[in-house]
Amino acid sequence: MARSNLARLATGSYSAGGEVLDKTLYDSAALLSTTTVHRLFTIPLGQGGKTLDRTNATVGGMMPQGQNLAVRAIKFFYVTVGALATADVQTLYTFLRTCTAEVLIPGKDALWQGTLLELSGISVAAAMTPTAAGDNIPFVSPRFHGIMPINTPIVLAALTPFEVRLTCNTASGAALDGDFVYVGLTGTLQRAS
Repeated sequence: MARSNLARLATGSYSAGGEVLDKTLYDSAALLSTTTVHRLFTIPLGQGGKTLDRTNATVGGMMPQGQNLAVRAIKFFYVTVGALATADVQTLYTFLRTCTAEVLIPGKDALWQGTLLELSGISVAAAMTPTAAGDNIPFVSPRFHGIMPINTPIVLAALTPFEVRLTCNTASGAALDGDFVYVGLTGTLQRAS
C-alpha cells in the first residue's frame, strides 16, 4: 500500500536507519610564539574556552558514539586578531612554510600530511616592498582557497581517537600571537538519529 503524501512528508527527521549529512567538523587553535605544536580536536565544545565559534567537536579526541565521518576534504583558515604590519606578512608566510599538518589516528601512520602552504592552497608566497615610491609592479597573487580535496576518504568511525596536529619547525613569531588557525574536516556524516 502506498504511503499517503501526509505520511511521506512527516518522515525524514528521525528514522530507525539514522541519517546521512554533509558535515564539517571544525576546531581552532590560538597561536603563541612559544608553542610549536598545536593539537586540534582534543578539547571539546564547552571546555578549555572552546565555544561554538572555536569548535563544534562535542567529544574531545574521538568521534562520538553512533557517528561515522568519511572526510573528503580538509579546510584551513587563518584569522588575525589585528592588522598585520607590512613586515609581518613575511612572518606569516614563514609560519605557513615551516608548519605541517597531520591527520592522526593513534597506532597508524599519518592519514594525511602536508605543509600549511599546501593546505591553504598557496603556490607562491612572496612579500614585496617597493624599491621606489609609487612602484606598483604587478606580482603573482596567490589564490588562497583553503580546501584540500581528499581522493580516498579518511574514515573516522565511532569512538575512533584522532587529532589534527600542527607542528611548526620554527616559532611563529610574536607578531602572530593571538591569531587563530582553523581546520575543518568535511565529508559525509552518518549518525544514528
